[in-house]
Amino acid sequence: MVIILHPIISIAVIVLMLSGAAASGDIYKCTDARGKVHYGDRPCGNDASVFVPRAAPQADTGVDQRRQKTQRLLDAMQEERRQAQQAELEQRVETEKRRLNCQRARDRLRQFSEASALYHVDEEGNRSVFSDAEREASTQEARAAVEHWCGES
Repeated sequence: MVIILHPIISIAVIVLMLSGAAASGDIYKCTDARGKVHYGDRPCGNDASVFVPRAAPQADTGVDQRRQKTQRLLDAMQEERRQAQQAELEQRVETEKRRLNCQRARDRLRQFSEASALYHVDEEGNRSVFSDAEREASTQEARAAVEHWCGES
């Protein structure tokens, strides 16, 4: 039997024939006078040759390695993103802490500057008024705290 087919259909026929080729025998390839290639299960003339299909290409063993490498890269990127978010959160917390401490330090300096007298309360609840030197030292400490927390004096 000789089959004449379009080249694309020929490939499909070959694949189908190859699936049963082991059970049915050899596949013959012949070329007619017009140059068309024919495939069949019987030789079609003296110029017939046994068609030996090439083995299917082996599966790429590097696929798993590439997939693993891609996964490692994705994991690393996710970890970097998590670390960046954590650092941003810590920075926001630190900024808020500095803002609150700055406000407290400014308030304390303003109180020291505007108060007519400064005093502290001892363990028994008695008030002791600051001397001029104690007031100046406390005011200097308050200015240093403003400079530390606010970056200014």
